[in-house]
This record gives sequence, structure tokens and C-alpha cells, in this order.
Amino acid sequence: MPLTAHEAASRADDLLVAGANALGIPLDIDTIAAFRVYREDLIRWSQRMNLTALATPAQIVQQGLLDSLACAPLLPTTAGRVIDIGSGAGFPAVPLALVRPEIEFSLVEPSRKKVTFLRHVIRQLNLRRVRIHPSRAEALLGESGMLGAFDIGLARAVAPLPEIGRLVLPFLRPGGIFLAQTGPAEHVQAGIYDLAECGLEVVDERVVPLEFGKTGRRILALRKAPDRQPA
Repeated sequence: MPLTAHEAASRADDLLVAGANALGIPLDIDTIAAFRVYREDLIRWSQRMNLTALATPAQIVQQGLLDSLACAPLLPTTAGRVIDIGSGAGFPAVPLALVRPEIEFSLVEPSRKKVTFLRHVIRQLNLRRVRIHPSRAEALLGESGMLGAFDIGLARAVAPLPEIGRLVLPFLRPGGIFLAQTGPAEHVQAGIYDLAECGLEVVDERVVPLEFGKTGRRILALRKAPDRQPA
């Protein structure tokens, strides 16, 4: 017998809590409720506009929310400013903002419909330190206060790894970290070598549990050379 909407939502909440606990991220009642609002809004909005291929509450929790939260243990405790390039429906920045509300997030997204959704979500969830830049990343290179200004850079598979790294690099401060959500090792090793030549070196790596995200999913932490200045 198919699950009722209430049962599906309850199971999705339980899946989220169990996964977050496995990552060392305890969630209080208010945060669980906020994740549910985000998840339900994503499903409802996706029925009339193409926001994500994730269709069920469980898929959104596993491949969206937990896949995003897997980045949280790699966020330095002192991180103050994070830029997320190609935010789409909000992964990974919105889930991370819900568990790290003290961090300032800048979401870069050129799609008008996705920007409309992100603005709605930010209002709904009262994410006071999240700002949206409705633009392509390249257009922000000349904007004041952007180059070399961020502690962390995020980009969830919006392009091949070397291309993403070169896009994120100018926004990072010297010593800043690019958290790259990648696939299996054989597909990214060449990209890691290319990025090393640009001034990004791997300093940490985590394998995302299969039940959280996609097969072979890894998160690479690449540090910008301390003496590297904005391009």
C-alpha cells in the first residue's frame, strides 16, 4: 500500500535526522521543521517549473539535503563567508545555511526562475545571512567586495572540475578552501593535477556514504595557495 503524504514526510524526516547524526550534525526540532518546509516547497514548485530531478521526499533528503550536509564537517569553524556558484534549487548552500546560520552565504545563480524560488525559500526560512546574486559568476569578477573575499567556495557539479575550480579560485581569499563535490576518483584525478597548477591543492577528502548521495560521490577540500592573490 502506498504511503500517505504524512507517512512519507515523517519517514523523510527520520531519514534526515539519522543521516545528519551520522555526520555529527544533531538537528533540533526547529531545524527539522525548516528542512521539511524547504523539502515540501521544492516538491511543490518543481511541479510547475524544472528546479530539480529529485521527485520524492526520500530522494530530496538523500541526494539533496544529506549530500549537501556532507560538506559541513569540512567547513572550518572560523569560516565567515561562503560563495556557492550555480546554486540552482539551493544545494548545497541552503542546507548548510540551516545548520551553520552564523556563516554568510552568497548564492550565485543566473536562472530567473531558480532565483525566484531561492528568494522565496530564504524568506520562508528566515535565512538572514544568505544573499542572492542573480548573475553568472563571470559577471561578478569586476564587482566590488567579491574578489578574494570568501573563506569557502562551493559549486555542485555545474561543470567539469578544472573549469569549476578556475571559476571559484578568484573569489577565494589566499588560504581559502574550495569544497568540490565530485564523482569517482578516475574521473577527477586529471582535474586535480590541472588545479594544482592553478594554485589549488587537495588538503582533505571525504567519501560520501552511498545512502546519502550518488555512487562514488566524494568531497575534495582544495586550498588556495596562501600567497596567491586574486586574478
